[in-house]
Amino acid sequence: MNKEQFLAAFAPLVVEEPVQALDGETVRFRELSGAARDALYDSAKNGGGNSGFEAALIAATVVNENDEPVFSQDDVAVMRAGRAPLLEELAQIAMRLNALGQRAQEQALKN
Repeated sequence: MNKEQFLAAFAPLVVEEPVQALDGETVRFRELSGAARDALYDSAKNGGGNSGFEAALIAATVVNENDEPVFSQDDVAVMRAGRAPLLEELAQIAMRLNALGQRAQEQALKN
């Protein structure tokens, strides 16, 4: 494997997942880059609890058919004020894709 191939392997993957809380509609999720993960953890330090972390994670990972973010940080408050089951399901998919678990989330909130 040459350097270009190796570096290309760092490109975030995009996956499509059905979301039960959206009647099985498919949603596209992109893996976080290292920098995006750091920014997510930094935003968790500013408070907001679990729903703040979940909404920020959704905003950072849900993308459209052009792999561009669907949501901005301005949308986080709207998601937090909405349906908890939808928020939780989308966040669980994004956490699984990014190998983030309860322990990682708790650690981010502690720091």
